[in-house]
Amino acid sequence: MTQTPPPASTMAGLSTLVARSRPAVPLDETDRELLSALAADPRISQRQLAKQIGMSAPSIGERVARLERLGVIRGYTVDIDWSAVDLPVLVYMPITIAIGADVKMLVEQLRAIAELEELVVVTGGYDLIARFRLRDHAHLQELLLDRLYPIPGLQRFETFLSLGEIPAAIALDEILARRAAE
Repeated sequence: MTQTPPPASTMAGLSTLVARSRPAVPLDETDRELLSALAADPRISQRQLAKQIGMSAPSIGERVARLERLGVIRGYTVDIDWSAVDLPVLVYMPITIAIGADVKMLVEQLRAIAELEELVVVTGGYDLIARFRLRDHAHLQELLLDRLYPIPGLQRFETFLSLGEIPAAIALDEILARRAAE
């Protein structure tokens, strides 16, 4: 009698797609001040940073370049008012992937959806959480019926409509100071 091994967990397939954590980069007080200033205003000039921190602009430029090279600073972003570009509806979708599904293909199909803003691997009762930006109810209906339901391997998902966003008050200064004290 031959036995078939149980299907691999969906998390096994996702593990190859997730960026791995890397060791922390040592930061001194000046690095922490720079990061806090840039987090508050990514468009601040090196001259303004130098004045704020009390260093020369070339020294600031070297520090910023080093933090970029080390991957601490990964980029500079634009904060978009999604309502102004006619995508006011924010939808979160926790997703369960069917055991035995082609996880890589499923993720590729999700990532091909233009309205997908973020896709994260999570623990708990779901495998992924997707965040979409949409125009309205009809756009949500089209996303669900025409683009998500046909994806093979999507076992289950729910739709959570956001009623509004509350800006996070991440205290970067405090977080970095705590890390420095550890």
